[in-house]
Amino acid sequence: MPIIWNLKKWLAVEHDIYRPSELQSLLAEKVGVHLSLQAVSALFHGRPNALRLQTMQALCNALHCTLSDFCQVLPDSAEKQRKRGGGGAPVALYGARKEQAGKLEYVSPERDEAERAADVDPATRAIILRILEEQGLVPRGSDAAPQSPAAQRQLIGMLIPTWVWPFITDLTRGIVETISQTPYDLVLYSINPEDLDSGNRAVIDRIQATRLTAGLLAVFPGKISRYLTQLYESGFPIVIVDDQQEQAAPWIRTDNFTGAYLAVRHLINLGHRRIAHIQGPPEYLASQDRYRGYCRALQEAGIVPEPELLLVGDFTPPSGRACASRLFALPVEKRPTAIFAAADQMAYGVLTAAEEYGLSVPQDIALVGFDDDAPSVHVHPALTTVRQPYFEMGQRGIELLLAMLAGARRDGAQETGGAAGPVSILIPTDLVVRASCGANYRSSVSPSSNETIW
Repeated sequence: MPIIWNLKKWLAVEHDIYRPSELQSLLAEKVGVHLSLQAVSALFHGRPNALRLQTMQALCNALHCTLSDFCQVLPDSAEKQRKRGGGGAPVALYGARKEQAGKLEYVSPERDEAERAADVDPATRAIILRILEEQGLVPRGSDAAPQSPAAQRQLIGMLIPTWVWPFITDLTRGIVETISQTPYDLVLYSINPEDLDSGNRAVIDRIQATRLTAGLLAVFPGKISRYLTQLYESGFPIVIVDDQQEQAAPWIRTDNFTGAYLAVRHLINLGHRRIAHIQGPPEYLASQDRYRGYCRALQEAGIVPEPELLLVGDFTPPSGRACASRLFALPVEKRPTAIFAAADQMAYGVLTAAEEYGLSVPQDIALVGFDDDAPSVHVHPALTTVRQPYFEMGQRGIELLLAMLAGARRDGAQETGGAAGPVSILIPTDLVVRASCGANYRSSVSPSSNETIW
């Protein structure tokens, strides 16, 4: 099945693009893809050896086209005709003139195109056929050209926010290590969940329209969840890794409530009664669950939560520092003796504020965070925190999506949902005790196997 590459001519005729630099600028402006001039030139001239699936996807997204607009796939009969030395009547009007052994002859367009198809190397040809097949432009079955093992691989999309939290690396590692054992490849999409009026909806629309990927794993999609719900309800397989709001699609979440409960109960067991809480953004489900865990631990100990000890941050160190400064500015008798911060990042801000006020952690103020970010074991004093299983979140998320694609649910998965609601997998959290709370160092604290916390 020969392939004819006409990108340069098509760009000039359809889009008035004549130079690689113009295409380079277009890709950067329209879809945020920044390619070297050398890579773009390879798409323009001669053999497109630098062709990559992601590059072609970005090109089609930017120009609102499909690969078939500038890439022709000829029937196998054209190749057979070339091997026979021609066949069919010469066409002088459209055929190419070729000189062979001192003679000029006219060659039919089919034969000429089949011979020019040899300019595309086999690896590139396999990628082109793969894209065309995924777009439904090449018939599957015996008439299609045999594909290499690489071309037979399928794609799964991963949608991540543009902001980068420290846990993204571990979560992605869980996804990649799992998917590497399957015939799937990963395609990365990045959007700004706070900016719904720009290209974010367009990204979702393209995912739905092209169906380039077999399914989608969406990590912390935030306000675009409603678009993902529409995509899921249209029949497209989606799994969401999210603690920001309830989901209609299958989703993975961590047990924020129990983690917070364990953290505050640990401080109570150490003798603290005035325990402050620096909450995350109230609109996030994770913040709500951690606040509920904090309240439950206090209530079980007969402690009434004090409004002046509850402050709201935004999961960043500056907000933790600002909230802690307000707490430390209280009269000594009203200050908390311990602080539970809803994120390690905010706990780092508490450490800074304590130093500014001349307070020592944990001698003057005990401190517990949430997340177990990588720096938490290295700050001074080392931070007691609730560990989120990021690697497992990614792993379980991609496993659930693979099970959906296979049409079966993974055996033994602790799932809820089905007919009564969406599938939800709740992953436990652990309390990691370090120096900042004033207790002896221990590896972790978890609820016992027979203990259930609601």
